[in-house]
Amino acid sequence: MLRALPLLALATALMAVTATAPAQDAFDNPACEALSTAAIPPGDEPDAATRTRLSACDSENLYYADGDKPDYKEARLCAYIERGKGNEVMFGGSAVLMMIYANGYGVKRNVELAKKFACEVQGAPAELDGRLQHLDAMAKEASPQPLDLCDDITSGYMMGFCADRGAQSAKVDRDQRVAALSKGWSDADRAAFARLRAAADSYFDAVVDGEVDMSGTARGALAVGAREELESKLVESLQAFEQGKLPRGGAQELASADKSLNASYAKAMKAAKPIEGESFSNLGTVTPDGIRAAERAWIKYRDAWVAFGAHKYPAVPADAWRTSFTRERDEALKLLAGEGE
Repeated sequence: MLRALPLLALATALMAVTATAPAQDAFDNPACEALSTAAIPPGDEPDAATRTRLSACDSENLYYADGDKPDYKEARLCAYIERGKGNEVMFGGSAVLMMIYANGYGVKRNVELAKKFACEVQGAPAELDGRLQHLDAMAKEASPQPLDLCDDITSGYMMGFCADRGAQSAKVDRDQRVAALSKGWSDADRAAFARLRAAADSYFDAVVDGEVDMSGTARGALAVGAREELESKLVESLQAFEQGKLPRGGAQELASADKSLNASYAKAMKAAKPIEGESFSNLGTVTPDGIRAAERAWIKYRDAWVAFGAHKYPAVPADAWRTSFTRERDEALKLLAGEGE
């Protein structure tokens, strides 16, 4: 189970990947059978009272603590509880214990124990091999670089989970940047931006749902990446505008941008038509209906920027906003159709 996903559609995509997760029997790896007897230090596991107190804990949040200070002791205790429940979460249980003992976070570094827990982490056989080799290399170093679950991934399955883990951290950073940019805003400014944010969510969801090829094993990572690119562009645009780098252009520039967008849209729609006799197109699972839905959501997103701009930056004409975001959408459709850089 993967938690804290940025949108329902993405959660659905990643859970679909989970349903086809590669089976991993640790004892298929000769090293794991011997490691299974590695002793857990006395006092490292939670007592009965702690198990009750942390019955609903989340070791991933305690360990990574995006934007906050990690609590490695609580993460360790929580991870043992999750491990006892069967390692139902990807970034929890044995995975967190592997990282804690490998890195010596809140405990004495114990590579053998880290390897024991590595053997319990779900994933492809090549990933287990890589983690065990990585840990062996760490054991020979006086001050090794910290190990992370995502360091040795080889499968599209894990790419999705690792991409989302990075996205959760990136979201905290973006939220902090927006908070800093909007610190001096009025309540009316914040309300205007909230309306823009709602339109952005609808558009970004539509892109992930309709303009990302979900046919491969890396579909989860592709979905996360598409969303992250859009989220980053929004914050980068806002930062530029707050620095006075505002859009320019009038009716003539907008007409040119619209013409280019219409051509790119037509090419993308053509590329998304199913190949004769097949259920898929040259764009994989992307369909004309999906592109059409994203285009309609984009129009509302563009208009939301126009409305926000009229309130927050009244000196900028509406056509300048429309031109800027029309060009941005044009580039996205060119890439979708295989024509962009």
